[in-house]
Amino acid sequence: MSKQCVVIGMGRVGASLVSTLSSLGHDVLGIDRDEDLIQDLSVELPDAHLVVVDATEPPVLRDLGLEHFDGAAVVIGENIQASVLVTLILKDLEVPLVLSRANSSLHARVLERVGANHVVQPEKEFGEFLARRISFPGIMDHLELGRDEALVEIAVPLEWIGRSLSDLKLPRKKGLTVLAIKGEGKEGSVPRPEAPFQKGDVLVIGGPKEKLDRLDPSEV
Repeated sequence: MSKQCVVIGMGRVGASLVSTLSSLGHDVLGIDRDEDLIQDLSVELPDAHLVVVDATEPPVLRDLGLEHFDGAAVVIGENIQASVLVTLILKDLEVPLVLSRANSSLHARVLERVGANHVVQPEKEFGEFLARRISFPGIMDHLELGRDEALVEIAVPLEWIGRSLSDLKLPRKKGLTVLAIKGEGKEGSVPRPEAPFQKGDVLVIGGPKEKLDRLDPSEV
């Protein structure tokens, strides 16, 4: 189902958002105050509607009809004041879903206070992911579920090949649960307790973030 989305701030993150949303079949409006930037991006993003306006002016966003949009992403770069103000304006317009980018923990708290439905800190999250890749080279993806829980996608550790969930007893030993397994070239499925893991398997494991971060396959 196609949705109307607006992306405010057309830097690298904003341009990527617009491109991806357009490829998913959504109607996308991109906004930035930099005319030269919008002109350059209009060639790269022919399916998106790009406009040059100052989004910090409340009448401007209302004139664009944003109160009828399904969602908005505020990814203004280093201008913290502008990102907070635009987030507040969008919530005043009653846009149902507003996602905002923060540059620091304090910035994130302010955005949450003014009503952002979800706040992301790309640099912080990327740094944390790289740290996890260094600590556990088999990790392929990481998804936080609230403050304390998470999911990780990992290539099955060598120590676990030939063993089954019944052998590992992850819930009892580590407080973790294998939620899905993807064999090489196969779709994901719910793992069978007695089925041994094979080389090429990819596991989706859920549980407390602290326990996931400290998981050592050789100790299971």
